[in-house]
Amino acid sequence: MEKRRINPQKKMDQVISAARKLFVEKGYRGVAIPEIVKESGVSVGAIYLHFGNKEKLAETVYQKTLQQFMNLFLERITDKDSVKDKLRAFAELIFELTEEDPEMMEYILSVRKEIRSKMLFPLCSSAAFLEVQGIIGDGISSGEIKSGTPLIAAVSYTGVILRGVELRMQGVLEIPLQEISNELIDNAWSSIAAS
Repeated sequence: MEKRRINPQKKMDQVISAARKLFVEKGYRGVAIPEIVKESGVSVGAIYLHFGNKEKLAETVYQKTLQQFMNLFLERITDKDSVKDKLRAFAELIFELTEEDPEMMEYILSVRKEIRSKMLFPLCSSAAFLEVQGIIGDGISSGEIKSGTPLIAAVSYTGVILRGVELRMQGVLEIPLQEISNELIDNAWSSIAAS
């Protein structure tokens, strides 16, 4: 009889996926490890052995989710030359994920606030936001973006984009974001563009 081989990484990916889904549906505080066990099909012991506790699991989910977003973002900007096109690619990715993977966006924007971990850095310290700041810094240097602080300009640009996402998630904006992306992106760009 051949021994069954279990891929530990696949099991942990199942746990991460199940935890993210449940944290979005019920909130971080509303989810217990046994629910994650049931959803993922992975044992309590394996979850505690790998993650230690629910907080560390939530931290891992957050970090993996941000890394997944960053990988998608970098794929989108590799063939873009202008600052404006790179920032547009960032916004379009966010709008696309809001419509096609709302769980990911909800986790990034909302669930993180519930987790009181010192291990979770603010969203503005994430690799994607720092990449946006770098792109904006390049735009300030090239004259495409008005002079100022890259952090403040990044807050201005992403603020317009992310507020649109929040309003869509809350049901205030009933139209898919891709259908109004030009207007949102133009407004975000005009908040930072050089005259």
